[in-house]
This record gives sequence, C-alpha cells and structure tokens, in this order.
Amino acid sequence: MRDMRTSFVIAVAILLIAWGCADNKVKKAGNRLPAVRVTLVSAGEVSIPVHVSGILMSSDELKLSFKTGGIVANVPVREGDRVRKGDLLASLDMSEINAQVALAEGVHEKAMRDFNRVENLYRDTVATLEQYQNASTALDVARSNLDIARFNRAHSTINAPSDGIILRQFAKSSELVAPGYPVFLFGSTGKNWKVNAGITDRDFVRINPGDSAVVTFDAWPGTRFPAAVEQVGELADQLTGTYDAELTVSDLGYKLGAGFVAGVDIYPTEKMKCTLVPVESVVEADGLTGYVFIVNDDNTVGKVKARIAAIVGSRIALEELGGGACLVVTEGVSYIKGGDKVQVIK
Repeated sequence: MRDMRTSFVIAVAILLIAWGCADNKVKKAGNRLPAVRVTLVSAGEVSIPVHVSGILMSSDELKLSFKTGGIVANVPVREGDRVRKGDLLASLDMSEINAQVALAEGVHEKAMRDFNRVENLYRDTVATLEQYQNASTALDVARSNLDIARFNRAHSTINAPSDGIILRQFAKSSELVAPGYPVFLFGSTGKNWKVNAGITDRDFVRINPGDSAVVTFDAWPGTRFPAAVEQVGELADQLTGTYDAELTVSDLGYKLGAGFVAGVDIYPTEKMKCTLVPVESVVEADGLTGYVFIVNDDNTVGKVKARIAAIVGSRIALEELGGGACLVVTEGVSYIKGGDKVQVIK
C-alpha cells in the first residue's frame, strides 16, 4: 500500500511540475493587480478508478493428493510442465496396496462360499434363519471391504484432471506422504484467468462484485485486458491489513503465465462526490493534499486546502472543495497569495 501511495504522489508531483511551466505565460500587469486565468468548476459525482497490483493465477487451481498414504514411487512430471487430461502425474509404491486388495478379495471369496452353502442348507431347512442372515451380512461386509480396497488402489495414482500446468510440486520420489497430503498445485489452462489483488478498507467499501476493471502486464506492454471483479473477501489479511479481491481476466488470445505481476484499474459502480480541476490549478501538493485558489465575487482570491482523490487524465479529482460552482485559478498562481485582489483575464 505504501508503494502504491508513493507512486501516486510522484505522479501528482510530475504533473504539477509540467503544468507549472505554463504559469510563466501570465505575469503581473505592470505594478497593478496580478493577472490570472480562471476556469469554472463544479462539484459532481465521478467514478474514481482504484489502482492496485496483483498476481495472475489460473482460474481453476487444484491441490492434487493421494487418497491413501505411502511411499511415492514415480513422479514423471516437474514444476512448469504442461500436461493433458489423463496424463500420469505421480504414483505410490503399490506393494502394500495390492496386498490389501488381494486380502479383501480372499475374504470376499470365502464369504461368498459360506453364503452359498448356508443358503442351500436353509432351503433344505437344515440351517436356521439366523445362520442365513449372518452369512448374508458377512458377504455384504466382505463386498464393501473389497470395494474400499479397490477404490484406494485406483486413487493411489494421480492423473491430470484436465489440460493444465504443474504450478507447484510438494513431494518427490521415495518420500513418504500422508493421506491427503498435497503433492501438486495444478492449474487448468483455458481462456479465463484470475487476478488476486489486495485493496484497502477505504476502497473495500466502494468495490463490489461485477465492477469492471482493466488489467495490464509488463510482458504485454500497451495491451489492456478486460476484467471484472468476481468476489471481495470480507476478512482483512492479518499481515497486510488489506482485503482480497478476485477478478476474472480474459487472455484475448495472448500467452499468459501464472505468477505474472498485474497492474489493475478497477472502476467502481459507486461514484464519489468530488470536484475535477485542471492539474495546473493545484499548488503545494504534499502527499494526498494540495491547495487551490478560488476567485470570489469581489475578485479577491482565497487559498483553499483540498484532499486529492485521484488523477483523471489531465485533471485532478478533489474531495471537499465545497458545493456549487466556483472559479479556480489555472494560470498565475505563482504571483498571488490568499486575500490578494486579482485581475481576471478572459
């Protein structure tokens, strides 16, 4: 946040220096009243863009893991590899898992034989109903245990759920991993990406899901990628104090990679009450505050302190400048001070 604020202040300073050169065009008319040029401005509601930075991520990120624990036997891929749907990503040593399947199969076969025998005896009224029911239950339990063993064996390998890229790898061959321990961070490839950005509490109250945005990347200078706010987190990060905003981004056919640093301009639907003034009319800018000279009805000037909300093109949006229309000095500010009487040049 401090870097963003510093960049904003530097931008304001550069604009003010550039426009200050134009001030030499208006000078004092001899020993008479200082001459100034003015412009009429009024308060209104403007959508002030919010500029933040973020990180580009895949629109669908998955943490892939094994259903059961064991020793990793094979990892044929590495971080950064692009894979296709169904490709083998990793597998466990199957010795113990296959033994469990074989044990379950043996128990199931015995339970099947026992059930068939008891069923025949029950039909001949030799076995009791209780014996028949117990054999049936034992067969059901054995069948369920066999299904579990086969399911665990099927999920002792990790296959790519879709076309994508290996973003992170957390385990290597010969390592012992616990059930559910993440082995890969997998990102699906597609036309849509997302940008995670941190916003301040001041911007949090202005930004809502659905607000439009524009994203830029250093990798593609001059290209503006359309985006939209998808969701805004309700809980601030304990370390940064910012709120997470997630935006969906279209790649426009350009090659993008997870981890790109993104510059984000969000345009809130909610508008702010402010006054837009020419950048050259703001003097003595210090941080996010500055001063403007307002010409009164009797041609005296008043020096008014105002808070800078944003730079909008060649104008500066000011907060709390006062309601209604007023005349602000655009040229000649170097030769006047608060309370001076001036000569207005049309």
